[in-house]
Amino acid sequence: MKRTGLAGIAAVFAIGVWLCAAPWASGQQPRGAEWTVATRNDVWLGAALALTGFAGFFTTLAGQVRELYADARRRPGRVQGG
Repeated sequence: MKRTGLAGIAAVFAIGVWLCAAPWASGQQPRGAEWTVATRNDVWLGAALALTGFAGFFTTLAGQVRELYADARRRPGRVQGG
């Protein structure tokens, strides 16, 4: 995957984390008060985006490892493990 794709995945993760923290960081949600509807929406959407970014990163990592193993099998003269 290209760096722009990884940057996109990182951006999705960062936006999700920000959405989870934004109600308190911006002062819209008082500490100790019951969560407002907007806070719940921010936290749920932020968690979904952060989870998507996190899963996307590890899916990409798994694909890269798979390609490395496939390249190693195609290379002539490779050392056989025993």
